[in-house]
Amino acid sequence: MKFLKNINKLSGCKAAILTNQSAFGHLGKYHFQTYSEIFDLKTIFLPEHGLFAELQDQVSGDELKYLFGDMQIVNLYGKEESSLVPPKESLTNVDVIIIDIKDVGSRYYTFLTTAYYILCEVSRIKRETGKAPLFLVIDSPNPIGTRVEGTPLQKEFESFVGVTSVLHRHGLTPGGLLTYYNETFQLKVDVIVVPVGVFHPKSVSSFEWVPPSPNIPTQSTCLVYPGMCLLEGTNVSEGRGTTKPFETFGAPYLVGKAKEELDKRMFSHQPGKFILRNLRFLPTFHKYVGSICEGYQLMVLKPKQFHSLYFVLYFLKQLLELFPKEFEYLKGVYEFRSDRPAIELLCGDSTLLDYLYGKRTDSELEMYLKESESRWTKLIKPFRY
Repeated sequence: MKFLKNINKLSGCKAAILTNQSAFGHLGKYHFQTYSEIFDLKTIFLPEHGLFAELQDQVSGDELKYLFGDMQIVNLYGKEESSLVPPKESLTNVDVIIIDIKDVGSRYYTFLTTAYYILCEVSRIKRETGKAPLFLVIDSPNPIGTRVEGTPLQKEFESFVGVTSVLHRHGLTPGGLLTYYNETFQLKVDVIVVPVGVFHPKSVSSFEWVPPSPNIPTQSTCLVYPGMCLLEGTNVSEGRGTTKPFETFGAPYLVGKAKEELDKRMFSHQPGKFILRNLRFLPTFHKYVGSICEGYQLMVLKPKQFHSLYFVLYFLKQLLELFPKEFEYLKGVYEFRSDRPAIELLCGDSTLLDYLYGKRTDSELEMYLKESESRWTKLIKPFRY
């Protein structure tokens, strides 16, 4: 193929790569193994969770060790916020930086934020020195397609779980989103996107799914994640510690007549597009470890119509009304920011926060989402791959 021939023209160039176990399958190998046969691979950048998704969320990878001979391992998710930015020397001693890591289609997912931080550093180096490495993005499919959900992240809420201006469910491939960053923020980096189908198949069956991180076990998890990730900012379990994280959710206090009313409200929301299965579950780690939780399994019936973000915003609004003494939004450090609670960083929009606190109606929210999604869909047309 043409692109493989062009990549082979770079044979022997010094390279660094951001990758993990999700980049697997071409020639039956992890892709970093394949690239090491083409390039002089100097450095592997580790994202959150580690190279093989060994670590849970918000766990530092500083202690991870791998035996790869002379290859340097640079952890980009350590104990300090400074670890998120690659050291300058790791970028200036290479000719090519390869980005080969799968995304799940949601702005909270940190892999492409890490890639964005690398892109920004490459841009800075180019401005300062006049030259910088080639930025080579090995594109892969968006597992939840081109449909979008949400609103642009407002600047004051920017963090490691959200880059300014991006929607909750962005509808782009990794190559598309990184090209959007490069052009929108005028980074002026030489970005080349290798199309889907060269190293990653255009479609992946569930039998070929490689979990990109510990709590994204299946493709169906990706479908609900744009909304269900908001639960990280609450005292509701998002299902970590179960075999169906983000599809299973609940809390010990969801009982009694208030729970019966919650059932009625949730079962009538977005009718016909999903089923909620009442259940009890026992998390083996994370929130409520060892305690029985009352909750649900979310089963999506119509993926092309179900709006995950609206579902969870509606759910949280009902919890605040029906369980005012038990339900709460968490405080404290979240993804290196302590000045704002997690729910604000995840929502990323003052209007959505107003809705959660009862200051906006359902119809106002629906209109706001529809308008925002329409604008974003038009804006990203040049970045569809």
